[in-house]
Amino acid sequence: MANQYNIVCFCGGGIRGLLSATILENLATNYPGILQYTDLFAGTSTGSGITSMLLAAYTPTDIVNYFLTKEVPFFENMSTAGPSSPMYSVTQAYEGQLAMHGLKTLSDFSQGVLFTAFNVGSYVDGTATAWGPTLFSNLSYSGNGNTTIAEAVTSSCAMPGMMGSYQGNIDGAFVHHDPTLAAIAMALASNTSLTLNDINVICIGTGFMANWIASDTSQWGAQQWQNGDGNANSNTPALLLNGTISPILNASLSGTSTNLIPNLAGMMLPQGQYAYLNPPLAYYIPENDTNPTDLAYLQSQAGFCDLDQMTIALNLLEKYWVEH
Repeated sequence: MANQYNIVCFCGGGIRGLLSATILENLATNYPGILQYTDLFAGTSTGSGITSMLLAAYTPTDIVNYFLTKEVPFFENMSTAGPSSPMYSVTQAYEGQLAMHGLKTLSDFSQGVLFTAFNVGSYVDGTATAWGPTLFSNLSYSGNGNTTIAEAVTSSCAMPGMMGSYQGNIDGAFVHHDPTLAAIAMALASNTSLTLNDINVICIGTGFMANWIASDTSQWGAQQWQNGDGNANSNTPALLLNGTISPILNASLSGTSTNLIPNLAGMMLPQGQYAYLNPPLAYYIPENDTNPTDLAYLQSQAGFCDLDQMTIALNLLEKYWVEH
């Protein structure tokens, strides 16, 4: 068991991270080792915020309270300038992380961390830099452990439409809402003595929300894919805050609406070494929802994870999230 490597992943989803934090709180109540004996915490967007708070020694209960007392006021204070401007200040988000961690870098932390982001590229003085994913981590393979945690987390959380970019970086959802595969790959690349047989993963989602297009899309052109056709029976909500319904954008950013990454991770890892905790949501909850009824619903759904997946998670915690 000495070579076992434990990973906990937190997916993206804005205020729906309250659901993730509540699941974590439930797990940590009986298995506190999930905080101490995790070798790598990986986060995307709001999941990066949760990871950041764990690194700042917040308890899971503290994190739940943070969502209710800090995140809610942040999301309530939206801009009224319209869709041509960000709804929220990325500078304010950075300042919040700076207040939490100061100028600590990722390498200042003993536990492994990974934050996903996507850099939009640039064109300066005739020189173009192509866009692409950025994986901020203190693991040896990453090479960017000198990044401050405030910079990495803000980069991972800068959802277009919600906020402007940060240092050219936008939300890690444009890599994928779920950082699990990136975390597994980074762990293996950084420790060549590890194999897939050594890796245990618990992934905590922000709620499964089913999407579909009710219309016959066989004759759709760019207009319908970009803007929909007004079919009220479709379920393709606007994914950019202050934006319009766009089926193709919804399909492209479907990380919280499909089980692709869980299916792939389940294929890669030995049976019983991967657990996916992502309860279903009965309706769409926007990333900046502050309705008290919806927030209470998110917390209540934390108790409705798939029973088989929860059993795997508890078995993993009991077997591997101990001193090793």
